[in-house]
Amino acid sequence: MRRAAVLAVALAGCGGGGAGDGLVPVSGAVTVGGAPAAGVVVTFVPQGDTPGNGGHGVTGADGRYEAVTPYLKKGLPPGAYKVTLSLRQNADGTAPDPNTPPIESPAREKLPPRYSDPERTDLAATVGDAGGAGYDFAVPAGKKK
Repeated sequence: MRRAAVLAVALAGCGGGGAGDGLVPVSGAVTVGGAPAAGVVVTFVPQGDTPGNGGHGVTGADGRYEAVTPYLKKGLPPGAYKVTLSLRQNADGTAPDPNTPPIESPAREKLPPRYSDPERTDLAATVGDAGGAGYDFAVPAGKKK
């Protein structure tokens, strides 16, 4: 009986998606030192009573991203989010091997903890019922703090 209850709870979080899933589009751009930044992972962490598990997007060469849920559905539930920006690179500036766990990778965080550390970030976003674009984030050029 206990196993069935755990399975039921686990499946309840895996909803079918589609138009009735309550997700709204979230997209934007990231710049570092005024230039579009490629390869930045933008993570949205729900705050307060915001439903769901948050989501993330990865910037392309133009610095633009589109957020998806952990189940890779486009959009996020409306609500308040803490946001982190992470740009991990190897010493030569290349992207890390996606098949190597971060703890085993030689890649290092290139953005200051004020943006990349979930405990220290002051970045936030409020996703409205209509969603939309314009969740842009600018990291000034300078030393890593």
